[in-house]
Amino acid sequence: MKTNKKLEITAWVAAGTLLMGALAYYNFVDKPIQRGVEVGDFCPDFTIATYQVQDGEFKTGGDFFTLSDQLDKVVIINFWATYCAPCKAELPEFNQIQETYSEDVVVITLDGETSLTDEQLLAWMNTNEESAAWDSFSILFAKYDGSEGSAANVYNRLGFVSGALPATVVVDREGKIAFKKEGSMHYEDLEKVITPLL
Repeated sequence: MKTNKKLEITAWVAAGTLLMGALAYYNFVDKPIQRGVEVGDFCPDFTIATYQVQDGEFKTGGDFFTLSDQLDKVVIINFWATYCAPCKAELPEFNQIQETYSEDVVVITLDGETSLTDEQLLAWMNTNEESAAWDSFSILFAKYDGSEGSAANVYNRLGFVSGALPATVVVDREGKIAFKKEGSMHYEDLEKVITPLL
Protein backbone atom coordinates (compact mmCIF):
# COMPACT_ATOMS: atom_id res chain seq x y z
CA MET A 1 0.00 0.00 0.00
CA LYS A 2 2.82 2.39 0.96
CA THR A 3 4.72 1.45 -2.20
CA ASN A 4 1.70 2.30 -4.36
CA LYS A 5 1.36 5.69 -2.63
CA LYS A 6 5.08 6.38 -3.18
CA LEU A 7 4.78 5.44 -6.84
CA GLU A 8 1.74 7.67 -7.23
CA ILE A 9 3.55 10.66 -5.66
CA THR A 10 6.65 10.00 -7.77
CA ALA A 11 4.50 9.86 -10.93
CA TRP A 12 2.81 13.18 -10.07
CA VAL A 13 6.18 14.84 -9.36
CA ALA A 14 7.59 13.53 -12.64
CA ALA A 15 4.52 14.70 -14.58
CA GLY A 16 4.68 18.13 -12.95
CA THR A 17 8.39 18.46 -13.71
CA LEU A 18 7.79 17.45 -17.33
CA LEU A 19 4.93 19.95 -17.65
CA MET A 20 7.00 22.79 -16.16
CA GLY A 21 9.89 21.94 -18.47
CA ALA A 22 7.62 21.95 -21.52
CA LEU A 23 6.09 25.30 -20.54
CA ALA A 24 9.52 26.83 -20.00
CA TYR A 25 10.76 25.52 -23.36
CA TYR A 26 7.80 26.73 -25.42
CA ASN A 27 7.55 30.09 -23.68
CA PHE A 28 11.22 31.00 -23.43
CA VAL A 29 13.72 28.67 -25.11
CA ASP A 30 11.87 27.96 -28.36
CA LYS A 31 11.20 31.63 -29.11
CA PRO A 32 13.82 33.99 -30.49
CA ILE A 33 14.56 36.75 -28.01
CA GLN A 34 13.26 40.03 -29.40
CA ARG A 35 15.54 42.87 -28.51
CA GLY A 36 15.47 46.26 -30.15
CA VAL A 37 18.02 48.98 -29.75
CA GLU A 38 17.75 50.76 -26.44
CA VAL A 39 19.12 53.88 -24.78
CA GLY A 40 22.92 53.66 -24.78
CA ASP A 41 23.07 51.46 -27.90
CA PHE A 42 24.42 52.72 -31.21
CA CYS A 43 21.55 53.68 -33.49
CA PRO A 44 21.31 51.66 -36.72
CA ASP A 45 22.17 53.80 -39.73
CA PHE A 46 19.51 54.43 -42.36
CA THR A 47 19.01 56.47 -45.53
CA ILE A 48 15.61 57.83 -46.48
CA ALA A 49 14.27 60.24 -49.11
CA THR A 50 12.90 63.50 -47.74
CA TYR A 51 10.13 65.65 -49.19
CA GLN A 52 10.98 69.11 -50.42
CA VAL A 53 8.83 72.22 -50.55
CA GLN A 54 8.54 73.98 -53.90
CA ASP A 55 6.20 76.93 -54.46
CA GLY A 56 4.54 76.27 -51.11
CA GLU A 57 3.83 72.59 -51.80
CA PHE A 58 5.43 69.36 -50.66
CA LYS A 59 6.95 67.38 -53.55
CA THR A 60 8.78 64.09 -53.99
CA GLY A 61 12.38 64.11 -55.14
CA GLY A 62 13.88 65.81 -52.13
CA ASP A 63 17.32 65.14 -50.76
CA PHE A 64 18.28 61.91 -49.04
CA PHE A 65 18.73 61.90 -45.27
CA THR A 66 21.42 59.53 -43.98
CA LEU A 67 21.69 59.35 -40.21
CA SER A 68 25.48 58.90 -40.14
CA ASP A 69 25.91 62.07 -42.23
CA GLN A 70 24.08 64.13 -39.60
CA LEU A 71 26.04 63.19 -36.48
CA ASP A 72 27.75 66.55 -36.21
CA LYS A 73 24.37 67.45 -34.67
CA VAL A 74 21.92 65.90 -32.24
CA VAL A 75 19.31 64.05 -34.31
CA ILE A 76 15.66 63.83 -33.30
CA ILE A 77 13.68 61.14 -35.14
CA ASN A 78 9.91 61.35 -34.78
CA PHE A 79 7.31 58.89 -36.08
CA TRP A 80 3.82 60.07 -36.93
CA ALA A 81 0.74 59.25 -39.04
CA THR A 82 -2.09 61.25 -40.61
CA TYR A 83 -4.67 59.47 -38.43
CA CYS A 84 -2.76 60.22 -35.19
CA ALA A 85 -4.09 63.40 -33.55
CA PRO A 86 -1.34 63.61 -30.86
CA CYS A 87 1.30 63.19 -33.60
CA LYS A 88 -0.02 66.13 -35.59
CA ALA A 89 -0.46 68.25 -32.46
CA GLU A 90 3.20 67.90 -31.45
CA LEU A 91 4.79 68.62 -34.87
CA PRO A 92 4.77 72.43 -34.37
CA GLU A 93 6.71 71.90 -31.12
CA PHE A 94 9.30 69.77 -32.89
CA ASN A 95 9.55 72.53 -35.47
CA GLN A 96 10.06 75.11 -32.71
CA ILE A 97 12.94 73.01 -31.33
CA GLN A 98 14.45 72.81 -34.82
CA GLU A 99 14.27 76.57 -35.27
CA THR A 100 15.57 77.39 -31.78
CA TYR A 101 18.50 74.94 -31.96
CA SER A 102 19.13 74.92 -35.72
CA GLU A 103 22.93 74.99 -35.36
CA ASP A 104 23.01 71.95 -33.08
CA VAL A 105 19.92 69.87 -33.84
CA VAL A 106 18.27 68.27 -36.87
CA VAL A 107 14.70 66.96 -36.66
CA ILE A 108 13.28 64.44 -39.12
CA THR A 109 9.72 63.20 -38.87
CA LEU A 110 8.75 59.97 -40.61
CA ASP A 111 5.31 58.80 -41.70
CA GLY A 112 5.09 55.03 -42.01
CA GLU A 113 1.51 54.38 -43.07
CA THR A 114 1.49 51.37 -45.38
CA SER A 115 -2.03 52.25 -46.52
CA LEU A 116 -0.82 55.50 -48.14
CA THR A 117 1.40 55.83 -51.18
CA ASP A 118 3.88 58.73 -51.40
CA GLU A 119 1.45 60.54 -53.67
CA GLN A 120 -1.49 60.05 -51.30
CA LEU A 121 0.53 61.30 -48.34
CA LEU A 122 1.67 64.35 -50.32
CA ALA A 123 -1.91 65.06 -51.38
CA TRP A 124 -2.98 64.95 -47.72
CA MET A 125 -0.09 67.18 -46.61
CA ASN A 126 -0.81 69.70 -49.36
CA THR A 127 -4.58 69.95 -48.92
CA ASN A 128 -5.47 69.12 -45.31
CA GLU A 129 -6.25 71.95 -42.90
CA GLU A 130 -4.25 70.22 -40.16
CA SER A 131 -1.06 70.51 -42.24
CA ALA A 132 -1.69 73.99 -43.63
CA ALA A 133 1.39 75.56 -42.00
CA TRP A 134 3.75 72.64 -42.44
CA ASP A 135 5.18 73.87 -45.75
CA SER A 136 6.94 76.60 -43.77
CA PHE A 137 8.39 74.21 -41.18
CA SER A 138 12.14 73.71 -40.85
CA ILE A 139 11.86 70.05 -39.86
CA LEU A 140 12.41 67.38 -42.51
CA PHE A 141 9.48 65.26 -43.63
CA ALA A 142 9.87 61.76 -45.05
CA LYS A 143 7.97 58.52 -45.54
CA TYR A 144 9.50 55.17 -44.63
CA ASP A 145 8.58 51.69 -45.76
CA GLY A 146 6.46 50.29 -42.95
CA SER A 147 6.35 46.73 -44.30
CA GLU A 148 7.43 44.01 -41.89
CA GLY A 149 10.99 42.78 -42.42
CA SER A 150 11.95 45.63 -44.72
CA ALA A 151 15.40 47.16 -44.25
CA ALA A 152 13.70 50.52 -44.66
CA ASN A 153 11.32 49.87 -41.76
CA VAL A 154 13.03 52.43 -39.55
CA TYR A 155 10.41 52.16 -36.78
CA ASN A 156 11.22 48.49 -36.13
CA ARG A 157 14.95 48.91 -36.70
CA LEU A 158 14.99 51.47 -33.89
CA GLY A 159 13.48 48.92 -31.55
CA PHE A 160 9.79 49.85 -31.57
CA VAL A 161 7.48 46.85 -31.93
CA SER A 162 4.09 47.95 -30.54
CA GLY A 163 3.06 50.17 -33.46
CA ALA A 164 2.24 52.97 -30.99
CA LEU A 165 2.47 56.54 -32.28
CA PRO A 166 3.83 59.09 -31.82
CA ALA A 167 7.28 57.74 -31.04
CA THR A 168 10.55 59.63 -30.68
CA VAL A 169 14.25 58.76 -30.63
CA VAL A 170 17.09 61.18 -29.87
CA VAL A 171 20.55 60.28 -31.15
CA ASP A 172 23.66 61.98 -29.74
CA ARG A 173 26.72 63.09 -31.69
CA GLU A 174 28.43 59.75 -31.12
CA GLY A 175 25.55 57.96 -32.83
CA LYS A 176 24.15 56.51 -29.59
CA ILE A 177 20.51 56.56 -28.59
CA ALA A 178 20.21 59.08 -25.77
CA PHE A 179 16.42 58.98 -25.42
CA LYS A 180 13.53 56.86 -26.64
CA LYS A 181 9.81 57.21 -26.00
CA GLU A 182 6.40 56.12 -27.25
CA GLY A 183 3.93 58.93 -26.62
CA SER A 184 3.60 62.67 -27.01
CA MET A 185 6.44 65.13 -26.53
CA HIS A 186 6.27 68.86 -25.90
CA TYR A 187 8.83 71.60 -26.42
CA GLU A 188 9.91 71.59 -22.77
CA ASP A 189 10.30 67.78 -22.78
CA LEU A 190 12.46 67.88 -25.90
CA GLU A 191 14.54 70.74 -24.55
CA LYS A 192 15.31 68.82 -21.34
CA VAL A 193 16.48 65.84 -23.40
CA ILE A 194 18.67 67.69 -25.90
CA THR A 195 20.24 70.38 -23.68
CA PRO A 196 22.75 68.01 -21.99
CA LEU A 197 23.74 66.67 -25.42
CA LEU A 198 24.63 70.03 -26.99
